[in-house]
Amino acid sequence: MKSSSATSKKKGQKRRIRFFLFFVLIFFIWTGYTAYLQSGLLSDKEQQLANLKEEQAAAQQLQAELTYKASRLNDKDYIAELARKNHYFSKPGEIIYVIPDQK
Repeated sequence: MKSSSATSKKKGQKRRIRFFLFFVLIFFIWTGYTAYLQSGLLSDKEQQLANLKEEQAAAQQLQAELTYKASRLNDKDYIAELARKNHYFSKPGEIIYVIPDQK
């Protein structure tokens, strides 16, 4: 009689171990699937970050150029040059010749 109860205990123990290993396997599959999905999202976010950094660099360069141009507007000689170039103003006694662009 001891052998049948010992056999049934071993069967029960094996069943519990299989049940536990089944849940461990399901957990690992779920973890791997989640990691796979997250790696795809991570690569998308890294690409977006790279694009935004490029845009930021371009915006900073544009800001530097505009700051330089704005600082030059405080120079009277530069303003006079712009007035002569864009609005055809001239100094007294100066003659302006307009040559059309050849393209």
